[in-house]
Amino acid sequence: MRRVDEGATGAPVPRRRRRRQRVVALTGVHGAAGAALVRRFEADERIGRLVLLDRRAPAMPLRRTAFRGIDLTATLADVALAEILARERVHTVVHAAFHDGPRRDVEAAHELEVLGTRALFRAIADNARRAGTVENVVVLGTTASYGARSDNPQYLDEDAPLRPAAEYPWVADKAAVEQEAAALRTRTGLPVAMVRAAPMLGDARTLAARLLAATFVPAVLGADPLVQLLHVEDLVEATRLALHGRHDGAFNVAGDGVLPWSTVIKLSGRVRAAFVAPVLRPLLRSLWVAGAGLVPGEHLAYLRDTFVADTTRATDQLGFRGRYGIRDVIVRHSGRGRLGDAA
Repeated sequence: MRRVDEGATGAPVPRRRRRRQRVVALTGVHGAAGAALVRRFEADERIGRLVLLDRRAPAMPLRRTAFRGIDLTATLADVALAEILARERVHTVVHAAFHDGPRRDVEAAHELEVLGTRALFRAIADNARRAGTVENVVVLGTTASYGARSDNPQYLDEDAPLRPAAEYPWVADKAAVEQEAAALRTRTGLPVAMVRAAPMLGDARTLAARLLAATFVPAVLGADPLVQLLHVEDLVEATRLALHGRHDGAFNVAGDGVLPWSTVIKLSGRVRAAFVAPVLRPLLRSLWVAGAGLVPGEHLAYLRDTFVADTTRATDQLGFRGRYGIRDVIVRHSGRGRLGDAA
């Protein structure tokens, strides 16, 4: 087996080839975003063939889709990936192999999200260097990468620095993936779209959904940060627009509007359980260590400070406008009424 060259260079294929049906490779098909993307891509007539890259195949029936078993953390995964990209003549790679929330096994999570991303990007760079078929890349990110901080501006645009807490591995790994994406763009010249999604609802596996599923939802006494939400269906649409348009750069994606965290909890039919920060942090930490909590103590910043993103670029350049505003996202997810009730 040949080893992939990390110093690969190349140039994107001319735009005149965009009109044909595309071969799309998708990593991470079992998460909330990945599963929704499989369903949408299967129905997309502009996608001629979908190639799924994961350790196990999805349970859903597939029509125009091929599954290729691959572990992104395996030794020589980059070699296997490079061979798949070449053999399948892939035009676009959509990278969604990320955890929906914090993991207790931080080392395994880091291996998948950062080292796995590195292996995938080495394979893409090898394809570009060999004048292969890959034309663009779409990576799913999160607005949490900006970091929740008291000195954040009212709206964070895509040029704002990423300042996640280094001691919170879940978001630190997301920021590291952004660095890998920037390096891939520099190394290959390929368009690399980073879709930074606001906290998502619409699937029970997302972190926001799990937090709002509990009867008592944690909050910081004396703080009520504004939050954004995004329905999973809208993330899928933003990803589709980035894919077909061969867009480059970062794009913040969220539903219209912001609401205080207390209002989100109330609209979800839950009870706000507020504690002062010096009590809540160790409480979250203790529950996390005991295996009974959803987030570690480091997540407290995201319950206390804002990280609201400016979505102007996604509207202007992607042509994206979320189908669901923030109230609609909550109502649609919780099933507490008709969409019109949330207007």
